[in-house]
Amino acid sequence: MSSARILGQAIIGLAAQTVEIEATISNGLPQLNIVGMSENRAKQSRERVRSAIEHAGFKLPDRRIVINLAPSDVPKEHAGFDLPIALSILIASQQLEAARFNDLCAMGELSLTGEIRAVPGLLIAALACEERGLTLLQANQVQTGRQATLSAGLGIHHLSDLKLPLRSMTALKLDKNEEPTIPRPGLDDIKGQQTAKRALIIAATGGHHLLLFGPPGSGKTMLAKRILGLMAPLTEQEAVEIACIQSVAAGTFPGRMLERPFREVHHSTSAAALIGGGSPPRPGEITLAHLGVLLLDELPEFTHAVLNQLRQPLESGSIDLSRAHYKVRFPAKFQLIAAMNPCPCGWLGSRRPCRCSVEHITRYRNRVSGPILDRIDLQVEVPALDPKIFFREPPMRHQDEHEIAIDQIQQARAFRLQRLQTTPQPDDKDALDPGAKRLLMQAAQTLHFSARAIQKLIRVGRTIADLDCTANISPRHLEEALVLRQT
Repeated sequence: MSSARILGQAIIGLAAQTVEIEATISNGLPQLNIVGMSENRAKQSRERVRSAIEHAGFKLPDRRIVINLAPSDVPKEHAGFDLPIALSILIASQQLEAARFNDLCAMGELSLTGEIRAVPGLLIAALACEERGLTLLQANQVQTGRQATLSAGLGIHHLSDLKLPLRSMTALKLDKNEEPTIPRPGLDDIKGQQTAKRALIIAATGGHHLLLFGPPGSGKTMLAKRILGLMAPLTEQEAVEIACIQSVAAGTFPGRMLERPFREVHHSTSAAALIGGGSPPRPGEITLAHLGVLLLDELPEFTHAVLNQLRQPLESGSIDLSRAHYKVRFPAKFQLIAAMNPCPCGWLGSRRPCRCSVEHITRYRNRVSGPILDRIDLQVEVPALDPKIFFREPPMRHQDEHEIAIDQIQQARAFRLQRLQTTPQPDDKDALDPGAKRLLMQAAQTLHFSARAIQKLIRVGRTIADLDCTANISPRHLEEALVLRQT
């Protein structure tokens, strides 16, 4: 009896766990048995491995072969175990030298002709292997764009490449070179709507959630899509996090320059598609929008059950999915931008007459629950645009409006960084002037603000103060924060 052992990686959520693939070859009737994974997955893998070994110029032994994947209770629901299974058979049958594959993990799907295909979670597996001092053997891929600064292991195109010395294989690295930034539409091509533009600048500076409400055609969606151009550039750590999520979602390394995600979700989206789920667990839209923007247009058209799934992620920045066979946590630190009409017909408050009764308007607005609205920092009206403003020529400026906004945001970020270095992580309410504190107490009592709403008003006031490069939150800062929370 001969045996072999090689390592693989099981992807569970956005984490990787090392799995041992053991192979034994003994006397008996020719058969290939795989234990430690589901029967359906084992049947598919068995046929691919058998065909790939023959097409790669190797020989499947005419003996009894048993493959064990341990630990058996770890979910192994991806095709990436094809490559380590084939490797373990070839090593156990002495067609490959075992010493060449010490300290290696293998992950890849085999085609019937022996080609190696990428599987979801390759980047997560590469990170896990590097932390444990291992090298990942995987499908070879061409990398472009700004990815991360770590080695992704060794890449092969075909199972027959294993006959070559490992040093001749292509060492993959995630490219860290910057590509030219893709120009994004700015604030200059938006006519009027100065209050909404100011809200966008504040939201981008402080990472605040934003609700835009107004009649159709007033520019709510167009405004929402401008916020990505105002957000801070990605850090290296953020780039790695986004790349890992895309690796699980797309099944490969991201093939273009990494940037903050912008996910526009249709109101017919199900709860599982929004927050994630399935078997094996897959990230939902809120995770795909991690460190970016989640746009929910026509907010009241989302079903009550779907919309309320956002309560916990909006607070914690993550989503915990607990099912019978697994429990995973996906990151969901997204910035929510929502848009809605003021009434079912959409024309309330505009020049066109509104056909809705008070009862219809109340029922329509109640589709968005109070707990959801309470979690949205900025709630700004976007009025219908006057045709005179639409046709008005913009004034001549030495610097366009978008560049001015970018400069202002950058100055605010630099001031905030300096402020936090002077007083690390202060309580924002300690920065309130006595006058600002009195104003906030009066507003909270008059408008019946919850404790969460009070805290969010303080955070917005802190962001406005940073935009003014002042250490304390004055009544003027809080007044603007109250104006930008109109519902």
